[in-house]
Amino acid sequence: MSPSLGSLPPELTRGIISAIDSQDTLCNLVRTSHALYEITVPFLYEHVALYDQEGGTGCHEFEQLRPLALLLLGRPDLAQLVRHFTMRDEPSTGSITEEMLEKGEPVELLEVDDVFKDTIKAASHNEEEEKQWLEHMAWPDHGDATLALLLPALPKLESLDLMIMDGCTYFEKMMRRAGMREKPFDKQPGFLALKDVMHTFYDEKYGMSVEYIGMFMRLPSICRIFGHRVGSDDGFGGEEDETLAALETASSTVSHVELKDCKLHERDLTHMLRAPKALKTFIYEVGWGHVSYCDMNFRAIGSALAPHVHCLENLWLDFEDRFGPEWHHEMDDTTPIPSFTQFEKVKVLKVAIVFILGNKEFSNQKDWKQSELHGLTGKFPWSLETLHLLHCEDNFELVLLALGDMLEHKERDVPGLSKLVLEGSIRKAKERWNRIVDIIQLGKTKGVVTITVNTAGERPAYEGAVERGWGMDREISWAEGVNALNRYPLDEIVELPC
Repeated sequence: MSPSLGSLPPELTRGIISAIDSQDTLCNLVRTSHALYEITVPFLYEHVALYDQEGGTGCHEFEQLRPLALLLLGRPDLAQLVRHFTMRDEPSTGSITEEMLEKGEPVELLEVDDVFKDTIKAASHNEEEEKQWLEHMAWPDHGDATLALLLPALPKLESLDLMIMDGCTYFEKMMRRAGMREKPFDKQPGFLALKDVMHTFYDEKYGMSVEYIGMFMRLPSICRIFGHRVGSDDGFGGEEDETLAALETASSTVSHVELKDCKLHERDLTHMLRAPKALKTFIYEVGWGHVSYCDMNFRAIGSALAPHVHCLENLWLDFEDRFGPEWHHEMDDTTPIPSFTQFEKVKVLKVAIVFILGNKEFSNQKDWKQSELHGLTGKFPWSLETLHLLHCEDNFELVLLALGDMLEHKERDVPGLSKLVLEGSIRKAKERWNRIVDIIQLGKTKGVVTITVNTAGERPAYEGAVERGWGMDREISWAEGVNALNRYPLDEIVELPC
């Protein structure tokens, strides 16, 4: 007779169940027996993931959110099992309007359970706030009011992966209060275990406010913040974000900040980057168009990173290339960053070539060599071990000239460099393959392995496109976004005939 799962030793059963990634299967196991319940429940609640039931995006009712909040607020023993929380639809702020209520239009209202009433009372700062929160909890589709009660009730929450929009006032309120140690976090701090936060946006045209970054930076144990489609206010010299401006210097524990398809003006970027005590990794992919029509300054990025010149180890500066470069000459200052040598501990540098050589076109090599933009020599720190040059197609011939000069002086300028990656439209640059091979061969004589990566292709509507990973090696995974906004074709390593 074959042994059943319930008859196996608990350690073996636990190992088998830990490999199950189906919530439905875990739910079925929980109902099988008392023994399997005890073993399975921690895995069932370890990662809570909520998705829009209709498969759409934006302001749909979350059928699971309210009953889940009711369960976990009433069962602290289950709430403490939650380590990761994912939400891939935006919490609605309700479809009932004050005008509907004033006119006496028939609306469906829910009874507010006692556990919600008690939690709201403990969190509210005054009777008016408590009254309004209770009113919104009676609405059947006010996910924001519910989410703000649920998240602080997860004492061992380690990662938070949210699709969130501007205007979620209750969520914002609780995040601000947690960071400022205000009631209900004045006696018992909240989110003490929360280390990683991802916040993304569903809209394929517009971006969302940068204020959430400021809120997350105040959390007591935050280590990594990931932002997708975040932008400063529109306009040249637009208004600074008050939440970022209020951050104090060296006040945040965050060590990894990653912004993809985002665009921040100089003041917001400066305020944001002065807050970390010791930033180890900074990844900034500049977004285009309606994400933000704010002004941007290449050199201001380098200046904003000044507080971390002695601690930064990984730096990635890039631009989102779904629609190709779109620098606004009347607003964006693309004068290149003159040098990266001040970042004395940077080991891995990934940088779009435009940040180094600028956006200026030269009619011939002589003019370029005589300009202040000439070359890569003397621009990188001694500590550098890996250099990725991105979007080389923007100025391929000049990049290859500069690389040859840099490699000739490797021992003097970048003695530790061991890996060079050239990314761009390699397959469309066959006329330069011989020159690229020369660079590869020169690198070998200097102890540098050179890799060529082809990144050409239709983006993102491209056969085989996949959700991009996060982190310097794209090794970090978050839930898939919507509208294919983070889907790209896989990069292709090209073996050139040497």
